[in-house]
Formats: sequence, structure tokens, C-alpha cells
Amino acid sequence: MSLNCLYVHDHVFKKNEFGYFSEGKITDKIFKDYVGESDNIYVCSRMANIDDHVLANFSRITLDNVVFKPVHGNTFPKIFLKYFFNNFLNIIKLLKKCDYIVIRLPSFLGVFVLFLNIFFRKKYFVELVGDAEDALIFRKNKKNYLYLLMVKFFVYFNKIFIRNASGIIYVTKFNLQNKYPSKAKINKGISDVILNIEKIKLDLDFYKKKNIDNFKIGLIGSFNNEYKGIDCAIRAIHELKMLGFNTYLHILGTGCLHDSYVSLATQLGVRDLISFDGSLAGGTAVFEWLDTLDIYIQPSKTEGLPRALLEAMSRGLPIVASNVGGIPELISSTWLIAPNDSTALAKKIQTLMSSNDVRFQAGNENYRTACEYDFNLLSFQRKEFWNNARSMVQDQL
Repeated sequence: MSLNCLYVHDHVFKKNEFGYFSEGKITDKIFKDYVGESDNIYVCSRMANIDDHVLANFSRITLDNVVFKPVHGNTFPKIFLKYFFNNFLNIIKLLKKCDYIVIRLPSFLGVFVLFLNIFFRKKYFVELVGDAEDALIFRKNKKNYLYLLMVKFFVYFNKIFIRNASGIIYVTKFNLQNKYPSKAKINKGISDVILNIEKIKLDLDFYKKKNIDNFKIGLIGSFNNEYKGIDCAIRAIHELKMLGFNTYLHILGTGCLHDSYVSLATQLGVRDLISFDGSLAGGTAVFEWLDTLDIYIQPSKTEGLPRALLEAMSRGLPIVASNVGGIPELISSTWLIAPNDSTALAKKIQTLMSSNDVRFQAGNENYRTACEYDFNLLSFQRKEFWNNARSMVQDQL
């Protein structure tokens, strides 16, 4: 029996005359997991046009059974105010057509669709990829009472829909499960990160300083997300400079570069030590960039289970990261810091710089943990989950 799946996410897909594209985790491989070969998947998301000259940084969606049905508008006011009626009618049509729903939460579109689904009672399955509360709290610097009230309502409805889902995948092993419990019949903790782990020879020579003059530290994080802790990283570089260590920080990220980061680096006198490297296509290009680093850092203010961190671990890099979200499930407590603690970050970096042997031990441990997230292992778990989900839907029809 062929099924129609409605996939909902706030993700901004891209389009041009050649087709549809995605930046990040959502690729053909991910879409294949949700449906059988004869099924269709209707994608309800945001959409934007893309210029040809940046196509190298995006993955093209080539599957014939993936049909894009984007909402009108890209911002909250346009989607839910200006084009509310059009979006309402289009989503109703999609709900009538679909047999089951896949929702990536947290997502404003996802919550809206689940509200409408109350009247259709279609089975829905959730992929929980982050903490709704933290994502909104750290997204905005200036928070008034109205905004905080909106966050509380958003989190409350996320919890309600998660609790009553037919099935749920958490990207963490424990963290998100504790805050967002579910009564779902099928309930799994499976990372959404796709990594093909290469076999790497890790010895003491591997951890010799790769850069003759100074240690090279890296961080990956979108400039559009203030919760990635880029400001904390810049302050740590300043503190290291005050201690007599000149370390170069390289930041790889998509989105518009915030003037505040450049201003902060200039104000602290470390602008010459900070390099904003733009964005790279996923896979080989990112791994080659990671391989030039001595140390990787992830001083995020909130996270689910960060892909960039696992990518760095898979290259055997020693890492300092904040103890938020699912990060403590990946990194030894020795190398965890509190969010926004630039002094602790600087001290941990200093400890790693001081010893080739310490970097070797930390990097080896990270690599062994990353091997547990190899694509072949996780792909089997994901396929098993979605096959069970489809069987549950077919039994109902």
C-alpha cells in the first residue's frame, strides 16, 4: 500500500531553475528513511530563492517522490499574520491528503500543523532535535515579558504534542528525554547526524602542533544563531592573549556575519587573531578544514546534539565545549565548561596547549565516542524506527 507522508519543519529550503536544495542535515538520505519506495512525501517548510554561485554549499534534493509545498512567507509575522489564511488553507489540503505526519520539533510550523491535526487525528511522529525553551531564550538578546510569555506557551504545546505522539526520535540519549517525556509506542534515542567515520591513525605525532607559530582553534556555528557562543570564544582568545598566548581562532559558519562579533574582537584587541572563514559544503571540505586545527571548541549556550561537534570528534580533535543539551553525552566532563564562561574556556584551552600527551588522550577518547555515531549503525536504527512507524499507520488504514 502506498502512503502519503507530510513532513513539517521550519527549515528554509532553497530553489532555483535547477530544482530544490538544502543546507545542512536534510538530504536525500534523510528523506528516504521516512517513506517506502512507492510512497510520497510532501514537504511543508519555508522556501527562498538561491543564487547559482553559492550552490556548492548546498545539497540538491533529487528524489522524485519528494514534493515541496512551502508556506507563504519566511518570517513569523508573514507566515502567521500576513499570509495566515493562505497558509491555513494549504495546510488543511495537505492534512486531508496525507496518511501520517513527520514533525521536526521545535518548530513553529510544526506546532501550528499539530493544532490543525487535532481535527484530522492523523498519526504523527516527532523528531526532537533541540530544546524549544533554550532555543528561543538564547535567540534574542532583549527579552520583554510578552516574549517570555510566548516562549512559555510554545514550550508547553511542544511538551503536550511530544507526550501524545505516536512515535518519537530524540537526538540525545537522556537530556531531551528528561525534559520532554513521551507516551509514544515507539520511542528511540537516535542522533540525526550522518557521519561516515574514517579510520584514522592517532598517535603522539598526530597531535604535534600543526601550525608553527601559534595554535589554531576552530569553531563551527551559524552567525544567525547567537547561542553558538562565538562571543564567548572571542573573549577567551583575549584572555589567552593577556596570559601571553597568541592563539588563532577560525570560525566557520553560514549566515550574515554579525558586526557585533567584529566590533567585540576589535574592542578587545584580538581582531588580527580572529578569522571568519565563511561557509563550506558539507563533507570533505569541512573535514579538510577541521584537519588544519589543533583544538576545536563548542562554547554553545544551548544545543541538541551538535553535528559540528561530532564531526570534530570524528577527526580525533581535542575539544572544549559547554555542558548544555546533549554535549555532556559526548565529551568527558574534564573538558566541559559552563556556558558564557570565557575564563574557564581559556583555561581548558591552555591545558590542552600545554601537553602533546593531553591532546592525544582527549582526542583519542573523542574519536572512540564518535565511532558510536557512524552512519551505518545509526541508519539501521532509523530505518527500523520508520518501518515500524509505517506499519503502525498501515494497520490503522
